[in-house]
Amino acid sequence: MKAVIKSSPGPGFIEVDVPVPEPGTSEVRIRVEAASICGTDIHLYDWNPWAAGRVVPPRIMGHEICGVIDAIGSGVTDRAVGTRVAVESHIVCRTCPECLRGEFHVCRNTSILGVDRDGGFAEFIAVPSVNTWPLWDDCDPAVGAAMEPVGNAVHATSVADLSGSTVVVMGAGPIGCACCAIARAKGAAHIIAVDRSPFRAALAKTMGADAGCTLEPGASMQEVISQVLGDREVDGVLEMSGAVEAIQTAVHLVRPGGWISMLGLGDAPVAVDFSTDVVMRGLTLYGIVGRELFATWEETTRLIRTGAISMTSLITDRLPFTGSAIDEAVRRLKKGTSGKIVLTR
Repeated sequence: MKAVIKSSPGPGFIEVDVPVPEPGTSEVRIRVEAASICGTDIHLYDWNPWAAGRVVPPRIMGHEICGVIDAIGSGVTDRAVGTRVAVESHIVCRTCPECLRGEFHVCRNTSILGVDRDGGFAEFIAVPSVNTWPLWDDCDPAVGAAMEPVGNAVHATSVADLSGSTVVVMGAGPIGCACCAIARAKGAAHIIAVDRSPFRAALAKTMGADAGCTLEPGASMQEVISQVLGDREVDGVLEMSGAVEAIQTAVHLVRPGGWISMLGLGDAPVAVDFSTDVVMRGLTLYGIVGRELFATWEETTRLIRTGAISMTSLITDRLPFTGSAIDEAVRRLKKGTSGKIVLTR
């Protein structure tokens, strides 16, 4: 089968022929119909320090996946051939203290598809049956693939009561835009999104933000946001970018006693004066990793099926499932001229 892999340390992916995987005893094999691309894939493509310290090539890339089960392992009784499923990309051990407490999203032995084990930029993938999420009959495979990253937004927005609050979304990529939609559905009074891309700032407004701010080169993020805020206080920040300036701005922007939900992964350490800016201001910081299994998937399904999240608006680009198309998707994502990009067969 064809697969897109990280063949060796260094930038770029290549498309190669690899054997079709066979499902293990507790696994299912999925014929991949759609896979979407995210910021983690950009880190892997560029081979940034995080990727270099985590991934051991060769590795099939891709972790946002939807497809149809075409084979099941001998021990699988809860899934059937022909079922269309989305895939939870975090495979957990179920034996560590965190898993035994039901905190699967912080399993200390998590193995991530397309990072720690082969992913879904391929014709087929084998995954544990417990990591599949059956979809409704008429679900668009592209929507199914995008449910995994949207679930990150659902998790990030679950940390506080958003009703009546003023929220700033830093980073209006697909997950940030999904955060805007969810915050609107949860009754936020005012939502401001900020991004360096005018396209994404505008998309955030389409998705539910009251204002989409474009951060021009050299501009102060604090000043740009403050001009839109007026006299409003910021109750919480949804930090989706991982950018140094965004995190440093967030701790000053949010009101005393406010909160920051942090999902973005950056390329460098961030200097924050915790004594002055966090402790003495009584801030609450939430580190968001993945999705809470499987409550987040239930909530994500509900929000999509009720139309609270417009997947039609969020998925702006559909490309063929080829290595060259992935190169093009990476280019568009870096340029900031797209929302969610999905590869489809």
